Amino acid sequence: MYSRQASRRRGRGENDGTVDPLGKPWIFRCVPIVLIALVLAMVVSFVGASHPASAASNQTVDVVALNREINASSQSFITHAISTAESDGAQALVIEINTPGGSISAMQAITSAELNSTVPIITYVTPAGAYGASAGAFVTLAAPLAAMAPSTTLGASSPVNSDGSNIDSTLDAKIKSVLVTSMTNMQQRYGRNVPLAVAMVTRAASYGDQQASSNGITNFTATNLNNLLTQADGKSVTLANGRQITLQTADASVHQISEGLVDNLYSLLIDPNVLFLLFIIAIIGIYVEISHPGLILPGVAGSISLLLFLFGAGSLSPNWAGLALMGLALVLLILDIRLTTHGVLTIGAVISLTVGSLLFFNSGGPYHGGQVNPVVVYIMSGLIGCLGLYVVTVVIRTRRAPVNNGTEGMIGAKVTAITPLAPEGRVSFGGENWAAVLEPPTISVDAGSELRILAVEGLRLHVQLANSTLPPVNRRYIEFQYPEADRKNS
Repeated sequence: MYSRQASRRRGRGENDGTVDPLGKPWIFRCVPIVLIALVLAMVVSFVGASHPASAASNQTVDVVALNREINASSQSFITHAISTAESDGAQALVIEINTPGGSISAMQAITSAELNSTVPIITYVTPAGAYGASAGAFVTLAAPLAAMAPSTTLGASSPVNSDGSNIDSTLDAKIKSVLVTSMTNMQQRYGRNVPLAVAMVTRAASYGDQQASSNGITNFTATNLNNLLTQADGKSVTLANGRQITLQTADASVHQISEGLVDNLYSLLIDPNVLFLLFIIAIIGIYVEISHPGLILPGVAGSISLLLFLFGAGSLSPNWAGLALMGLALVLLILDIRLTTHGVLTIGAVISLTVGSLLFFNSGGPYHGGQVNPVVVYIMSGLIGCLGLYVVTVVIRTRRAPVNNGTEGMIGAKVTAITPLAPEGRVSFGGENWAAVLEPPTISVDAGSELRILAVEGLRLHVQLANSTLPPVNRRYIEFQYPEADRKNS
């Protein structure tokens, strides 16, 4: 009796409290909480382990390497290294530079941290063959002491767009004016050559290590790190707070500041291609969860991917109108499974996602870092389109399929006569004993005859011989509720 009652309640959309309405064990509902807790625990541990407290003293020199593009990730890493050197009591901080340049905004943040540092900073373009180009030249010359290794290059700091093309003339003039002023201020502050340094911006000039050193653009040339520390020993530098320090670096020990897991993860998250793929995962996860409620895992994965995408996007300088179009794509996908548009909205979602992604990542303006690969956008948008059309097809087929549960699902089902019907009697349906009435043109049938349900009226079935044709109209669908005792007494 219990199983029959539970089955009927589920068929009518009821729940007796013993069955999960999602049809899954309760433990699966705890999965998102467990996953989120694990992620938070990992983040906390990573943050705590990324830059452990150093046992440095004033006889220690911290060393950090800037050997990649200047962007939000490298900005965070270098500025954090400067803070670490200020707090651990190091004699000085050496920034080893080998970079093609990068974002103006990230460069300004790094140079500002250098200019306001309370620990002496020595920049060093190294190893042989390396270059401090474009924004890297500003980072090099923002330090009180700037040095270069043999066969290295400094300069070529004229601003261009992120794809290497020239900037509009008016905007170019504005940017150059600001950069020239910034370069002039730094070189004057440290008593180095201003005109040749400014030429890096106005004429994209570049200089080798000997030329830069002999013309006073940098302070000296050093063959290696030990030689650098030896030459810096005894030099006096004045910090932003007015404090004058005489360096004692000749016999100092070296403490290397390396990138932690959080730094590497952050660097990965600001890559446009990775960000775009995170957004695709978010769309797929949320879309699948909404179209098939109760799966849980797609919704959790999609939500986490969306949060990581928003975190990384905040470090870029994108076109936010593109993000609106990308969000619209998800809305259109969801609407297409709710409305009868037969895939039209899915096609609109693919177009919105493609255009929005290219706008969001690839139209941010000058010096705003890398761009998303258009081929990746086209392939992923096509994948989303195929998935959307497949789900829409399944939904349409489901809507057109005959109902196979509840009262409506009984129509057309076969039953067996328990007693003769002339025209009333008893039939067996689903293992239960039902009252039934035989519909014309048949007047009577014998026990054991195979019949088919035409309609349900209360607790009585209207039936017809199974080999007869169902009438095209004249079907009644009457919803009813009854206790088990009524069924037995009928």
